[in-house]
Amino acid sequence: MTDTIENRKSLIVYVYSTKQVRQLKKYGLIYYVSQKMHYVVMYVNADNYDWIKEKISSLKIVKKIEETPYEQLSSELSLEGDFEDVDDDEDY
Repeated sequence: MTDTIENRKSLIVYVYSTKQVRQLKKYGLIYYVSQKMHYVVMYVNADNYDWIKEKISSLKIVKKIEETPYEQLSSELSLEGDFEDVDDDEDY
């Protein structure tokens, strides 16, 4: 058994109706389905990302596809200097 982690990317797929969302299962892992807002958050394999995105966009149930901005976000969390202007003597 190999314990390798596959590189995945997430997509937000807007659909006309959530009744046929099961069609998207063969392209990746469906993480969340919003019944009210008619969108699906799903993870797809990063190796076939462009091919999968083209295939999903050609489906009749799909309105539009957005890439999630997760890759552009900074994963570094710095707390230095964030609390410099907080005065401990003040009572709230």
